[in-house]
Parts: sequence; C-alpha cells; structure tokens
Amino acid sequence: MPTTPDTGTPGPLRGSDVLEVDPDSAFGLGVDVARDRVRVALVDATGAVRARAERRDVQRTPVARARAAAVLANSCREDVEARLEPGRGVEVSRAVVAFPAVVGADRTTVLHVPGYEKGGTALHDALVDALGCPVTLDNDVNLAAVAEQHRGAGQGRSTFVTVSFGEGFGAGIVLDGRVHRGAAGIAGEVAFLPQPGHALGEQVLGDAAIATLAKDHDLPEDITVHELIDRAEHGDGVADDVVAELARRVAVIVASLAIVLDPEAFVLADEAARPPIHERVASYLRDRVGVLPVHVDASPLGADGAVLGAAWVAGEALRAGIADRAAR
Repeated sequence: MPTTPDTGTPGPLRGSDVLEVDPDSAFGLGVDVARDRVRVALVDATGAVRARAERRDVQRTPVARARAAAVLANSCREDVEARLEPGRGVEVSRAVVAFPAVVGADRTTVLHVPGYEKGGTALHDALVDALGCPVTLDNDVNLAAVAEQHRGAGQGRSTFVTVSFGEGFGAGIVLDGRVHRGAAGIAGEVAFLPQPGHALGEQVLGDAAIATLAKDHDLPEDITVHELIDRAEHGDGVADDVVAELARRVAVIVASLAIVLDPEAFVLADEAARPPIHERVASYLRDRVGVLPVHVDASPLGADGAVLGAAWVAGEALRAGIADRAAR
C-alpha cells in the first residue's frame, strides 16, 4: 500500500483575477474504484497530486470498497502531513470517485443496467460515511477522458474520444471541451455497438466477449486483456489471434463513432494503448476505412487515467471554492 508524491500540473483558478493560493490550504481526493482494486490520489489546492496509494484484492461490496478508500486516504494524508510544517494538518474537503458503471445525473446513483454493477446509492453512501466528506461519483472512462484532456493525449483538443480497454470497455466523449454524458449518463457505453457477424445487442467487447473468444481458442475463460497482450508479446500465436480480433472490434467501434461524432482524435487508453492493440487499430482504420479522417493516438497515462481524472476534478472543485470565497 505504498504512497508516492507526484507533482501534477495545477489548473488555473476561476475568476477575473489570478489568486495566489497556499497549496496546503485545501485538499481533495481522487478515487478509482475498480472491480477488485482501489486507488487514491490526494490533491492540493493548486491541483497537484501530493500522494497516491493503491490496494488490490478488495471485496466487491460498497462497504469493503469504501473502507479500503478510507484506509488509503489516511495513508496519503499521513504521508503529506509528515512533509508539512509542524502543526499543519491535512483535511480532505471533497472526493471524486471513478466507478466502472453508469452513473446518474445526480452523481450519487449507480443506474441499474443489465451486465453492469448493481444500481443504487449504496456505494456513494458508504464512501461518504467512510471518508467523512462530500462524494461525487462519475463513470471511470469519463474521468479518464478528463485526465487525457488536461494531462494526456487530449491536450490542446476541444473534441476527442477516449476509448479505454482494460477491466472494462467504454468511451469517454469530450465535445467542445466538456465531457458528454448524455441525458441518462449512458453516452460512451459502446461495448454493445453492432458489429458485422454479431447479433444486435450482443456484447462485442468486455468480460463476456473475451471469455467467449478465449473459450473458442482453448484459452482460460477468465483470462484478462492484460494477460492476452502479455502472451501475444511473448510469441503466443493463439493469444495474438485473439488480440487481433479484439483490435478489429475496437477499430470498428472507433470507425462507427467517427461517423457520428467526427472528433479531432481518438485516444486509446489503458490496455488499448499498448502496441498490439493500438498499432492494429491504426492499421485497420488506415487500410479499411481510409476515407474517414480518423486520427488515433495512444494514451501516455497507462492505467492511471481514471484516478488522475478524478483528482483533477476534485482539484478544480477546490479551486472554484477558493475563488468563490475570495470574491465575497
């Protein structure tokens, strides 16, 4: 459960005047609650990430996830306090939490969608109780898109799409500089987009799809994308065939989104940024649908997109609060 300082790029304060801000005057949390892992990043008033911590093998219950987040947050807090002037403490005033599910417009409710996490406010409520501060939930890929916008391959672009492939699959859509979530929060849930040779409504990317492909190729049905790519990179021809099929499906989804959204670029994130996926997607789009002006980049953020995006949003909230108080 290590903690490590990580100086991020602070964002601008909102308001007509540039304020001189004490970095240690306010702190927030960016939290990434994945399927069996929790990551936490402690962010200061300037938007810099001051400490990070991670825990794996977390049970998939709201209470277990919330308790893990609280333990990690406390570890980060202690790490930062040890480097502050004597007598100064770290008080966390808000948390932004990335979660691999459809999150409602209230940012507290996980919507009940077949094939996704159980719906309701149980996770939000458990996190508020464990962390002792206001908590905002958001979809993990939406927050990964925020990270790309400010710290990754989306910098300088007002319209782009982050396509993330790891423990899950989805797209984070940024239009005119803002994340587009849709009326019900389901924008970017593209794992069920129609593909040639597949029934309408069939999952083409995600756990079920990978398990089916693995079974068809005599591979373990619980194999992950990470393990498949590792095997392919080490010369496993069967795994490479599966990776090639996954890359083809990603490319078809990218092409479909390109026709609808016409973004400046697509950013392939998490496992999709690795060469066996990224290079094949770029090649497929170039060779098969070259008529579409599709630009594809690999994210430089690795698997950190969701937690960094959550930390960025938490930092923005801190800065907005400081600017608001200064304007009174």
